Order: sequence, then C-alpha cells, then structure tokens
Amino acid sequence: MAIKTIDYFYLFFGTLLLFLFSSSEWLENHFINVKPAIYIIFISFIFLNIFNLFKYLNFLLKENLKNLDFLIIISIFIFFIDQGKINFYAISFLTLYFFIDSIYKYTIESKFNTLGLIINCILISGILAASGVYVGLIESVFFETSIFHAYQPPGYPNPTSEIIKKITGFNLSNRISGFQTSANYSAYVIIACLGVLSLAKYNKSTIIFLKIFFFFALFLTQAKIGFLYVAILLSLKIFANFHQNLKIALITFICFGYLFLTHLTIVEGATEIINTNYYRELAFNLFNFDFYISLFSWLKLISLDYLMSSDISSDGLNGFIGYANNTDPHSLFFSCIFIGGLAFAILLSIKLGLILFNYFFKNSKREIYFSALLCSFIVESIIWDSYDAPIFWLIILLGSNYQLISKK
Repeated sequence: MAIKTIDYFYLFFGTLLLFLFSSSEWLENHFINVKPAIYIIFISFIFLNIFNLFKYLNFLLKENLKNLDFLIIISIFIFFIDQGKINFYAISFLTLYFFIDSIYKYTIESKFNTLGLIINCILISGILAASGVYVGLIESVFFETSIFHAYQPPGYPNPTSEIIKKITGFNLSNRISGFQTSANYSAYVIIACLGVLSLAKYNKSTIIFLKIFFFFALFLTQAKIGFLYVAILLSLKIFANFHQNLKIALITFICFGYLFLTHLTIVEGATEIINTNYYRELAFNLFNFDFYISLFSWLKLISLDYLMSSDISSDGLNGFIGYANNTDPHSLFFSCIFIGGLAFAILLSIKLGLILFNYFFKNSKREIYFSALLCSFIVESIIWDSYDAPIFWLIILLGSNYQLISKK
C-alpha cells in the first residue's frame, strides 16, 4: 500500500510539473502566476533525486575530458567567468539537463518503475494538452472568447487552413492552442505522447484510442511540426522493408525540405503583403511564385549580425531580445551561444548529432513512432528555443539512453 501511495504521489506531482511548465505563460496571462509552484515542485524532485545527481557528477569528474557532458559543463562555467556573472538561463538548462539524464541513467536500473512513471506523466500531461485543443475548437466555433485559441493575424502565412477549407469546407483559420500560448507547444506535447505511447503498458484498444485522440488534436493545432512528424512516420512505415540507408536518405530529404519551407515563405506572384513580420524580404521569384525570407531566416541573420556587433559575454540573450525587437532567437544553437557561449553551443550540437546517430545506427530496437519523434524534435530545435523545455529534454535524453532502457 505504501508503494502505491508513493507511485500516486510521484505521478500526480510529475504530471502537474510538466503541465505547469508547458502552460505557465497561458495560466499567467489568464489566471495566475504559477512559477513559484513550478520552482517548489521541481526543487523538491531535485532533492528526491539528489543521490543520483551526485552519482552522475562523480562519474563525470572521473571521466572528465573524455566525456562530452563534462565539456559542456566546463564550457558554460568558462563563459560565466568571461561574463563575470552567472546567468539564470544557463543554470536552468544545466539543472534540467542533468536532472533528467541522471534519472534515465541511474533510477531506470532500480526496482522502482521510473520509466513507467515518466511515460505516464508525459501521457497524462499530453491528454490534458490535447483536451485543451478540443476545448479551443469548441470555443472558436461557438463562442466569442479567445482563451483557448488565438485569432489569426492578417497576412499570417497559414496554407494549412486553406487546404483544409478546400477539402472539407470547414474554415479552421484560428490558431488553436488549448492550455498553451502557442499551438506549436501544444503540438510538441502531443507528438511526444505519440512517440512514447508504445513504451506504455496499456492494452491494444487503449493505445488505438489514444492514437486517434492525439492525431486529431495534432491536426487541429495546424502546427508545422505535425506535418514533419507525420511525413517521417509514414516514410518509416511505407519503406519499413527497404535498406536502412535508403530510409535515412529519404528522412534527410524530408527534414531539409521542412527547413527550406520554414525559412522561406511562398506566395503567388504580385500578392499584396499585409504583414511584413512573416514576409521579411523578397528572395526570388520562380514559376510566378514569390519566395520571401521568413521570420526564422531573418532571426538567424539578425543573430549573426548581433554576434558580430555586440559583446555577448556582457549582453547575452536579453541583449539579443532587445536587439531583435523583443523576439527570441527561435533557434537552440543561437540561444545556446547567447546563454553559454559559442563553445557550449557547438558541444551541445555535437551531442544532439551523436544521439541521433547512435539511435539510428547503433540501436537495433528502434520503434517508428519514437524514431519519428526524436528526429522531428532535433530538426525542430533549429527553429525552437528548446534549451529550457522539459518535454524536449525528456525525449532527447530518452533517445540517448534508449538502448539501455529497451533492455529492461
């Protein structure tokens, strides 16, 4: 009975922590500031996992320069010394990254079903997120409020809604985000659930129901990453019996195509541009279509300009946000440069590349839903400031430890 009580305790507060992390801005905008609650719960979990954290840090100290994670820590502390101060963004990354990695590396081996707990926390928080999307759909159709959805600004590039309208006749022009301020973040949580669902100990009918539930909610968000995830997933399913190199080449083509389409906004020639936030500069015209530099492209150009013209050791991420008219970099790589320096950003990029390489080439027990998820998240990090997103690191570091976990 005591064990069951502890199970429910961890499940409740773990799910609550994930939900509050992803919904904190939405809750603050509409109801209450939940950041104090997030800090209290997260710090409590750190203390509960303190033994494994020390065990992990001791391992890193023994490995020192042979271990990439050790070099990541050192690069950040060198940046702190250069800055003459410690910044909150880098500390939040370090805490989140090593807390999650220590859980996967050490508590997975214990008798306590830690993996099952983590998967269930992700799935329940995802069910809440998807439910919020369904509430947003009802709100957008029947009510005048905009708590669970956002009205699409004039000139917003959303070809998805036009395609849906032509096929179904239904006008889905609003951005349905549910309990998140961004439809993209709702999609991140939902595809994370789709990716880990196979690891849950549920019966077949429950898994089928949840897949339908999550896929339809993902469709309602109209998030770009949803199309990337589905494209990779279908490729892995359709070409399951083909040679691995062919499948990887196809996935690589899909990923580069996705990045091309996210960094260029395409409209019919001579279309009047209403919102220049998403159509920054005309790049070229081809077959009577105008190709504009998108917001993501512009932010990368601005990031490079900021790096050349500013002292990031003193200005950092806050300096960039001011420089870019109150806009985040929308890039894990550039965000990491601004919070921890160039060496840190390069080392973390190498880490992500190695995780992806080891998962696909050194792991024989791959599962296609998780494979599509891992690949989608790493590609999305090129346009997502994911350094402090728990759902991102829960998935990425699960991929890093997947071979160990799959033996359980």
